[in-house]
Amino acid sequence: MGAISVWHILILLVLFAIMAGIGGVTYLVVKSSSTRQPRLQPPGTIAPGWYPDNANPAMLRWFDGHQWTAQTQPRQ
Repeated sequence: MGAISVWHILILLVLFAIMAGIGGVTYLVVKSSSTRQPRLQPPGTIAPGWYPDNANPAMLRWFDGHQWTAQTQPRQ
């Protein structure tokens, strides 16, 4: 077998760079999918639920995730 040429080294470097790139992308995909938590609401929005009513502090008003409804109930 002959001596290692510059072409052999270049091919090995290119293959190494490709494998490192694939490994890096795979790592990022796996890491981001394993640490990601399901997001029920986009950031900055209010989740559906009962909230203090601004018109009457003794009451709660239902927010459906998009708008305030007419539904109220007494605070407990």
